[in-house]
Amino acid sequence: MIKKWHLAETRNYDKFSFIGTNRDINEINVSKLEKSILEIGIQVPIVVNDKYEIIEGQHRFIVLKNNKMIVPYIVSSNASENHISKLQESRKWSSLDFCKSLASKGNLDCIIALNYADKWFEETNGKMNKIKTLEILSQSTSSNTINPLKSNTFKIDELAAKEIYTCISILNNAEMSVSPYNNRITRSIKRIYHNFNGINIKAFEHMAKNNYLTCYSSETDQYEYLKDKYLISLKKTKINAKKISA
Repeated sequence: MIKKWHLAETRNYDKFSFIGTNRDINEINVSKLEKSILEIGIQVPIVVNDKYEIIEGQHRFIVLKNNKMIVPYIVSSNASENHISKLQESRKWSSLDFCKSLASKGNLDCIIALNYADKWFEETNGKMNKIKTLEILSQSTSSNTINPLKSNTFKIDELAAKEIYTCISILNNAEMSVSPYNNRITRSIKRIYHNFNGINIKAFEHMAKNNYLTCYSSETDQYEYLKDKYLISLKKTKINAKKISA
């Protein structure tokens, strides 16, 4: 009978390597694990494939290596990079983790999405978090980006995302009872874009300038409120445009 796995331990840290499609190392996660491991010791071995590439446990490995501790490991002939996200013990994968993994494999939509995520995060001083950017970029009207990323069906709509981001920036300079980067606001703007096949930026600017915008606890109420204000401004800007042309 062929043995599909075996358990061993070593201090030869050079024996192991990381996989590019794994998520980025999270220093906060490393610190939390280090505190636990130094207090009670390592409780779960890392999992590697036949090439000694770390499939699960890269954060634990870093802690053990940094502290010159023995690394317990399981060599599994069944383990592959396709199992990485399913085997994470310390923290579930986010949509950003999945996007980075797909980008490392050459997925163009994810590569572009990550560029926007970095750019908008910097432009807004961190107010536009990167997961929210993925949601705005997604062609889907659903706020769930994890499932399409997990199934490698994630597609982006750059034109829509740029208009939505412009609208969020407009609100950022307006008087509001809540941050325009709030999920209820960003999702409402995206719904307006899709339900009206685009957004009239002039009307949106008028709406932001002439209203102290309120935030609702319900996403549905928030959308209806912003939609009504937008429609009023859309009507007024069209009437003004007619007067100017006349």
